[in-house]
Amino acid sequence: MDIRQIRLFCRIVDRRSFSLAADEMHITQPAASQQVRSLERELKTTLLDRSRRTVVPTDSGQVLYRYGREILDLHERACTEILDLGELVAGKVVIGASTGPGEHVLPAMLTRFKALYPGVRVALHVDDTHEVVERVLSREFEIGAIGAPTIRPDLLVEPLVHDEVVLVCNPRHPWAQRASVRLAELAEEPQIVQQQGAGIRAVVEDHLRAAGLRPERMNVVMEMGLMESAKQAAIAGGGVTFLSSWAIGPELEHGALLAVAVEGLEILRDFHTVRSKTRVMSRAAEALLGFFREQFEAPSQGPAPTS
Repeated sequence: MDIRQIRLFCRIVDRRSFSLAADEMHITQPAASQQVRSLERELKTTLLDRSRRTVVPTDSGQVLYRYGREILDLHERACTEILDLGELVAGKVVIGASTGPGEHVLPAMLTRFKALYPGVRVALHVDDTHEVVERVLSREFEIGAIGAPTIRPDLLVEPLVHDEVVLVCNPRHPWAQRASVRLAELAEEPQIVQQQGAGIRAVVEDHLRAAGLRPERMNVVMEMGLMESAKQAAIAGGGVTFLSSWAIGPELEHGALLAVAVEGLEILRDFHTVRSKTRVMSRAAEALLGFFREQFEAPSQGPAPTS
């Protein structure tokens, strides 16, 4: 067996799918199946139970997965230490981010970081919060950036930037001329929400519960994907929605959306970076984390609160 086969096998177990693992490894599904069959012939055992809707490891597969994770960890440590023997900060950092930080915060921050460290290549992938956390833990992403608070014993979490989540509506909406609305009115108003797993949805639902309004009482008329699709639906007049203040600066400035205060509801949060406790950070990743810390401590971090 070689390191590529082990990495593929572990990805199949992590994703419980040949096709998803193959896509992430940039190979075809038949090629992935062939490599697993090759491992099974070499080890003279069945490694994966393919009879269910999702692929799960057999007892032998669980043993290989456990040692495979250790092998991949050692391989990563060796590569990181060898690359870091050089005097210059170089290499590649792969970052996963939810839509708030991924689309509205990190592009400018990473551009400034690149100006300081031109030898570092940065790859940014945007997904929902749940997926980002899982891919950080599976070591696809060296660093994650998310909007919803995440407490996991295997994660290290640090603040990235401050954010305010605000309710917005179309300028033709009846609330456009209101200074504020009550929670009871919010419960009845047609609302657009983001998909399950989106950080902003989790944050809003937590704050609604704390304010005494159960999220299931909300009049949800559309469930969109992530931040941008919810924003465009609100602009089109599909309902009101909660969005990050980082995401709506131009829309507020040009009048495409209006922010509406909700009495008794203020949603302030931090975006956070997350990383695995057991992963050895490359010198490039350490430099990026240091840059993030400096930016967080700077006097101005971005848009001022809208309320």
